[in-house]
Amino acid sequence: MKRIRFFSILAAVALAATGVRAADPGYVDLGKFTPAKGREFVEVNLHAPLIKLAARFVDKDEPEVAELLRGLKHVRVNVVGFDETNKRETTDRVDAIRSELEGQGWVKLVTVKEAEQAADVGVFVKMREDESIDGVVVTVIDRSDDKAVFVNVVGNITPEQISALGEGLNIEPLAKLSLKGRKKSV
Repeated sequence: MKRIRFFSILAAVALAATGVRAADPGYVDLGKFTPAKGREFVEVNLHAPLIKLAARFVDKDEPEVAELLRGLKHVRVNVVGFDETNKRETTDRVDAIRSELEGQGWVKLVTVKEAEQAADVGVFVKMREDESIDGVVVTVIDRSDDKAVFVNVVGNITPEQISALGEGLNIEPLAKLSLKGRKKSV
């Protein structure tokens, strides 16, 4: 229930979001996407003022989520359904973004390749010297659903917050991060 409310707030905030934070080290220019006719297309851009507003809504019930949100500067999510007209362009974009991230010193945190390439997932983080994270990028090619997902989260994020987020959203590779000082929630 809390998660549903949290995502509802984020979705409402997304409707009013504008602007870009290209100067932030965790920001990645994902470019513009060409939606295939009749296929799913989602674009969400959340910026700091709206994210901080969302943090105020969840602060009482979920203070850890509110703390994470207060450290964020930008969240972009794209879901691009593909068919034969844009499949190659979309999957090539995933490959290009992944190569770019590796070339710019981003750390590949998670790679998942399912049998017969049904799903192909890559999670990258931009680390600081103090072990906090400036940004997270998630790329997914889901051939079983004919769609690609691109996510860029920009801000000051700690590894403990990534682990807690993974735990809260049942993202096992992220939840398994074992870090000193992290309390497991029950």
